Amino acid sequence: MRFLYRMPILIILFLSMQTVWACIPHSKSDVFIARLQSSQPTLMDNQQKGFDLQFSQHRFVFRTLKMWLMYSTTEHWQSDFELKGIEPNDLVIGLAYNQDGGKPKDYTVVSIATLSCKDDKLIVGKPLVPFLAWNRVEGKCGHDSSYKVGIMDGFIDEDQAYYLQQLQDKYPTCNKLNAAFPSGTDKRGLSNSTDSVNTHSTSKQDSHPQISFWEKVKFWFRQWI
Repeated sequence: MRFLYRMPILIILFLSMQTVWACIPHSKSDVFIARLQSSQPTLMDNQQKGFDLQFSQHRFVFRTLKMWLMYSTTEHWQSDFELKGIEPNDLVIGLAYNQDGGKPKDYTVVSIATLSCKDDKLIVGKPLVPFLAWNRVEGKCGHDSSYKVGIMDGFIDEDQAYYLQQLQDKYPTCNKLNAAFPSGTDKRGLSNSTDSVNTHSTSKQDSHPQISFWEKVKFWFRQWI
């Protein structure tokens, strides 16, 4: 009899889980900052037109140490949209995720925006393309209005202002930001140390066993239960 009383609660919980599941995988762990190097037209696996992207100094800025050990180093970036208005060496902030567990180093860029700094204040541009965003006010995915949100404004927990403040705390001045993500003209003298750090980081990550895509999804989902 108790089970019958609990049925409505279980149904509501199940429907809520389905709603949340529909908005995966966009979360703060998908946010990266990088310098664009190039964008070349290509055919994607589904034979649709896409673009192979090359980034330097890329970093998923909100990933914890535990997440860093779970994910492989990104080597291949691809998008189904053109990066109009963004030039090589421009600093960008975007959303990207691995959609194929069999290719853990291949990432799909969902959307992207410019990132700049003026008077020691970080400035995030508008996303180039709409993306699947969570509407916290209505508690649903904002499919039709996703183009109105910022690149960090479509997550379940907090809005873009919250995450932008976190980035501002991490990079309090323009010099700090440029030092963390140096442009091609700023990397002289840093290349050896950067290569050393990247080599060490890659070897450390490769020493851990790969985790399947669905295990990563379940790990993400458990954070909200």
